[in-house]
Amino acid sequence: MRRGRIRLSDFYVEFEIASDASFRKLSEVCAALVTAKTRDDWKDDPYWLAFFDDEARKTFWWPTEAALKDWERRWLSTPLETRWTDPSLKTKWTFGSLIDAFRNGDYALLRCRRTSEDRGQIEFDPYGWPYGGTECMRVLAESFGHRVVNVRE
Repeated sequence: MRRGRIRLSDFYVEFEIASDASFRKLSEVCAALVTAKTRDDWKDDPYWLAFFDDEARKTFWWPTEAALKDWERRWLSTPLETRWTDPSLKTKWTFGSLIDAFRNGDYALLRCRRTSEDRGQIEFDPYGWPYGGTECMRVLAESFGHRVVNVRE
């Protein structure tokens, strides 16, 4: 049987690996995201949450309905020219927004792979520009304790 060569991407988010266990967890969720993007078969939040332990879940903002309404009120009452730079309006990503960012990103998500003993990459190929950016990939890696050290986009 002839095997095709896996092409390495020129586009990636590179990170320092926190531990073998956290790299395995990241790799598992990345593989599921690759499958979901490839097949356009997106599961509900409970499916995705199963990949994240309590520590990883702490990365995200889980606002109550009241907290979300308060944030929206403050957002809308802040002048347009300062909304994006006002530190009081900055929040962590919500879990659902992370999954939506992967779903809506205009790129092929290729793989998560180890590139050395202490480094790994989440690789992707953008279809065009703008493609949605790499922030969701950074947040995903960081949610498992890895430290992003380089982004090639």
